[in-house]
Amino acid sequence: MDVSKNSCGECSVCCEVLTFALAGALKPSGVLCAHCRPPGGCSIYQTREEVCRTYYCGWRHLGLPEEWRPDRSDFLIAFRPGPDGVKPGVEFTLLGDEARLDWLPFLKFLAALHDAGTPLYLSLRAEPGFQSPWVYLSDIPALTDGLTRRDLGRCKTGLGQALAICRAQPKLAIS
Repeated sequence: MDVSKNSCGECSVCCEVLTFALAGALKPSGVLCAHCRPPGGCSIYQTREEVCRTYYCGWRHLGLPEEWRPDRSDFLIAFRPGPDGVKPGVEFTLLGDEARLDWLPFLKFLAALHDAGTPLYLSLRAEPGFQSPWVYLSDIPALTDGLTRRDLGRCKTGLGQALAICRAQPKLAIS
C-alpha cells in the first residue's frame, strides 16, 4: 500500500493509543512508547521495530485532508480484516469526546465507505492495559439506514447505539 503525501508531522497518536510488542515487551494502549519524543516523533525511526514499519495509519494511507490527522480529528483510522476475512474494513477509534461523532466530515466519509460496501467499525480508546471495545457498524440498522438515506438523525441514533454497545462490553485485559 502506497503512502500518500501526508506526513505524520507532530502527530504521534499511534505511539500512545496502540498496543504492540516492542523489544519483547508489551507496550499497552494509553502509554507513550519509550522511543517517542513529541513533537518530533520516533527517536529510532530509521531502526524502528517491524510492528511500527508495517503499521498503516488510515489518515496517511487514504490521503485524507489535514483536518483528519489523528491528533486533530480525534479519530485514529486503521485497517482491519472484514467480517468475511477477505474484504478489508476501516476502523475508526474515537480518541476524544463522543460529540465528535457528529462531525460532518466523519459522517460523510462513513456514508461514502458504506456506499462502497466497506466493512466499518467503531472502537473507543482503551484504558492502559485493556483492549479497545469495538462494534461492527453494519450490525446497527439505524446507522446503516441513516447512511443509506443520508438521514443525519438516524445516523446519530445509530452511532449512539454503537457507543452503548462499546461501553457495555466487558473490559478485557491484554496479556
